[in-house]
Amino acid sequence: MTNLLIIRDYLKAFFQRYERFLTPVFKFFYAFIVLMIFKRLFGYNDDIYSLMIVIPVSLVCAFLPNGVVYIVASAFAVYDIMSLSLQVSLVLAILFLVIYLLYLRFIPGKSWIVMISMILTMKLPCLIPLVAAMFIGPVAIIPCVCGVILYYFSIHARQLEPLINASTDDVSDSQIPYLMDTLFKDKEMLLFIVIIAVIIMFTYLIYRSSLRYAWFSAIVAGTALMIFMMLAGTMMIEDDEIELATILIGSLLSGVIAFVVQFFKGVLDYGRIEIVQFEDDDYYYYVKAIPKIYVAERDVNVQTITESTKKVGDDE
Repeated sequence: MTNLLIIRDYLKAFFQRYERFLTPVFKFFYAFIVLMIFKRLFGYNDDIYSLMIVIPVSLVCAFLPNGVVYIVASAFAVYDIMSLSLQVSLVLAILFLVIYLLYLRFIPGKSWIVMISMILTMKLPCLIPLVAAMFIGPVAIIPCVCGVILYYFSIHARQLEPLINASTDDVSDSQIPYLMDTLFKDKEMLLFIVIIAVIIMFTYLIYRSSLRYAWFSAIVAGTALMIFMMLAGTMMIEDDEIELATILIGSLLSGVIAFVVQFFKGVLDYGRIEIVQFEDDDYYYYVKAIPKIYVAERDVNVQTITESTKKVGDDE
């Protein structure tokens, strides 16, 4: 445990020292990965996802605020899906715009939740709900749900492709009604939305409780609840397309990653709990203080002995 704490403190000190240089690097890879995964989610126009375009755009995003990645990725997705249908691209543009105006405009720093939720919905289904519950709280439900809706929009847009290729006037007029009807009647999507909201609230309440090892209990309970609700929900909606093995493995892996994130945030030393009491004119306070575990830095003074030092010592 001590060695892990030493490694953690070293890494945190390293990142703090070189934050000015590392932040653009992380933002570059974040933008690059988002755009590459958008290519898999949409991918109707491969030309805009060429490395000659994606790399310079990611470099620009690396030196701009985090919310710019959301705007750039939205523009890529809308322009991409125009190759499929102008009407569908208009609907997608409206979805991105509504999410921005109703939420991200006021909390621009949380746009990453929408993007990451969108690209990890089926791979690591409870990672973002767990991390968002621990670091942000119930307000994170909105961007998580928006990310899930955008993910399923990409699926239903692809399923619409054979219908669009029929290229008749009746098909053209029915594209938007058909897309919206299938999207918001998708039982799998609705199941994910309900589960994500429950997981965030459930994890947040345990995480913020005064229980010992509340963070540990929150992650374990949130992961277990995710698996249980997915199994029960799949049986209820009778959906054979959900890969339960992927959900199980992804949920367990999400829990492990959440443990790592919490470890870097801080681990509490429950063996040194202190109860502090004080009062003012109106209230009497009982405060439980739990210190974080850290490794004290060693104060080592190394003295270099040279020939001149020896001679001075001999003379004395």
